[in-house]
Amino acid sequence: MKNEASVTAGLRQFPIRPIYLVSAQYEGKKNIITVGMFAVFSGKPSLVGVGLAPSRYSFDLIRKSKEYVVNVVDDRLMDAVRVCGEKSGRDTEKFEATKLTPVTGVKVKAPLIEESPVSIECRVVKEVEVGDHVWFIGEVLAAHLREDYDWSDGLLLKWQGEEGFYYKAGKRVGQY
Repeated sequence: MKNEASVTAGLRQFPIRPIYLVSAQYEGKKNIITVGMFAVFSGKPSLVGVGLAPSRYSFDLIRKSKEYVVNVVDDRLMDAVRVCGEKSGRDTEKFEATKLTPVTGVKVKAPLIEESPVSIECRVVKEVEVGDHVWFIGEVLAAHLREDYDWSDGLLLKWQGEEGFYYKAGKRVGQY
């Protein structure tokens, strides 16, 4: 028998989820935001989305530029994930604060993060307002992969109580 719990407590029991650093730029202003709301929306065309609250600095950069880059994180980027999730781009130049290197994209003006093992360049094709977030659904225009990267090195986040903990992908336990 299951006991009733708060919605927050229930959501925090979902399996570990990946987190990403999303980079954006508009009129020379660039930023990085830590994002846990990410989804693949379509295979053909390749569409992915990130959910952002309108109060976030990156929200306006993405809305105005109509583009963003999703950067996969590994354990070398844990400090950057924390800084980019705790500090506002209104007050902090996050590339400088994290010592991350912006790299010009091939298809978009938003910068890739050189230290990220995987970066995908996206052009916004749709905005969907859902509750307190807006989903920016983007068509994937280009992908960049570090040659030695193994997907199981990707950084995951799990909330336990009021604290978040980082994990790496687990071992294979079955086949779909």
